[in-house]
Amino acid sequence: MSYITKKYTCESHAVAIPAKAQGKASFVIDKVQAMMRQEQTVYLYRRYVTPPTSGEYLLEDPEDLVIWREKICHWTYSVIDHFELSRKTVAVSINIFDRYLATQGNRCDGSLALLVSLTTLYIAIKVHEKKKIKLSTLTELSRCQFSSKDIEQMEVRILQSVSWFVHPPTVVDFICHLLKFLPPTVPMPARQNIYELSRYMAELSICNPFFLEHHPSTIAFASIINVLEYEISFDSVPLRSRSLFFRCLHDELGFHRGRTVVGAVRVKLEVMVTASGITRSQNKENILHSPSSTTYSDTTRDDISVFSTSCMSENTEMKSVKSSDIRRRCNSSDSRNSQRSTGSRIFRRMNRRGSLITPCN
Repeated sequence: MSYITKKYTCESHAVAIPAKAQGKASFVIDKVQAMMRQEQTVYLYRRYVTPPTSGEYLLEDPEDLVIWREKICHWTYSVIDHFELSRKTVAVSINIFDRYLATQGNRCDGSLALLVSLTTLYIAIKVHEKKKIKLSTLTELSRCQFSSKDIEQMEVRILQSVSWFVHPPTVVDFICHLLKFLPPTVPMPARQNIYELSRYMAELSICNPFFLEHHPSTIAFASIINVLEYEISFDSVPLRSRSLFFRCLHDELGFHRGRTVVGAVRVKLEVMVTASGITRSQNKENILHSPSSTTYSDTTRDDISVFSTSCMSENTEMKSVKSSDIRRRCNSSDSRNSQRSTGSRIFRRMNRRGSLITPCN
């Protein structure tokens, strides 16, 4: 029902698409195109970058901001998981965080980085979550370093600086829509495995500033390619289905596997996945032997796994970050009602320990 158009045919027979399905397909295409226009205009990172000027907040070492940002990403995931909110909120919060600091010439100190991260998280939760967090709770998370008034004042500054654009299209948004272009012959367990693994890569990309200059749609496309090429067997998704999928994405939305930028993003994602401790052989073995009859809705909350998200840059070590501070759950609250094959739980199991702490001390 989610396949896109009549004109794509298999070698042996044409794919018949009902009129109702064609209408839904047209809506998906329009939605993705609208998101791509957003990422290229009002949410384009380069649009917010201003030259650094002398001021109150100066960095002795430009790498400090990279380290603070990475710690803030992990801390934000911990907060979101603790309050059982959607992990998409982290992507929105970090997007606003990056765009605001870009308007400030990316100059700050640890105290400002913490205040901005608390405020962007507050904005993201207020705009995108049904469940709310009290402002007093955020002040407690800062160990009372900032008052509610400080956060409210910073909220106004941030919203004005980013022109009130607080609904960015995220990488996971693109992944969800692009996977609707898979041919109807692809079974649901395989679709769910592709989604889970692609979403994992998307969450890794949030923590690395390398991806700031790349469109979310490009990161989503590269994630899906890596998953199909390295993690999903041809028994689950045959070559013909893959060819039709990529052909449809190219013809309808202009996605091309051969683009240089797609290749660069793919390589970086693969490096981060390798650094996170996942072995490709384990992935393939678990996926091939996943029981298709088991769904995520059958899984109890106690089965939710946690894993390490140590997405460090290749030349930077976060020595000041404890291992317990960079562990987060694999499963988000927004995906708990979706079907899920237990075979997609291929990540290392690690028991989470420790309480929430502020990212910058």
